[in-house]
Amino acid sequence: MVVGGQGINPFGGITMLERFTVEEKFSIEFDGPAFERHEISASALAQSLLALDGLARRSAEAAYGKDAGIEIKVKGDFRPGSFIVDMLIEHGDLIASTAGAVAILTGVIKLGKWAFGKKVKEVQKEENGCARVENNAGAVAVFNQCTINVYNSARTRDQLSRLTQTLDMEGAEWIKVSGSDSQAETITKQERSFFRQDEGLVLTDNETESVLEVVGPMLNGSPDGWKFSEGEDGIEFTATVEDDDFLAAVRDRKIILVNGSSIRAIVRTVQRKKVRTRTERTVVEVKEVFNPED
Repeated sequence: MVVGGQGINPFGGITMLERFTVEEKFSIEFDGPAFERHEISASALAQSLLALDGLARRSAEAAYGKDAGIEIKVKGDFRPGSFIVDMLIEHGDLIASTAGAVAILTGVIKLGKWAFGKKVKEVQKEENGCARVENNAGAVAVFNQCTINVYNSARTRDQLSRLTQTLDMEGAEWIKVSGSDSQAETITKQERSFFRQDEGLVLTDNETESVLEVVGPMLNGSPDGWKFSEGEDGIEFTATVEDDDFLAAVRDRKIILVNGSSIRAIVRTVQRKKVRTRTERTVVEVKEVFNPED
């Protein structure tokens, strides 16, 4: 289905921008005696489904672009622990990936198992939107480039940890994610160790758009060690920057950051509790840069 939208023509007047709507479906099954007896923790299951929502959104953005409108609905199936997920995605004519959102999602799980839950190293570009990657054991395989990009994000690996945390419970044996056009991927209780993050229990996980002053930039393009301030009366904090395009532009001096520079960005804030509660911040996407002379 095509949805018409208006846009500004740089040569004057108004032009129609075509928007397309795609529906993708997949299912997730949690299995084991605990689910059959309806004895699974409701809070753990809710955390898993919230993580699944986040993974599905990241996969859809990788497939259809960050400006895609994404609506996700989850409904229970007739089997205990089984859910059907509907994704309605509105996007422009230019598609970011050769794979759909569900194929990327199941590919992320497959890549995670192959990589033992660790970040992979890209060694060579391949044709048809793929790349050759290497895991910590030195094995080499070919995966979709968008799948690699989504998986290598620290947030994705955190969401995989939350998705699979029900497997830590007695009577939960495996989780299976499957789509009509992609291979089903199963994570067993034994494979849970690949995805488990030891940083503690996630209490809150939110994303907001904020304007931040850049207090301590990493001019070499390193993602770690950036320092930001929330303004004159706000707090100062250290954060990781995940926006590779922004980091490359800083490294190549296409973006010049000076004293007083600010950014408008999507910031992820996670609160975890292990022994003590701590807060972690990540700049997920930089949307705009402001310098004092602007």
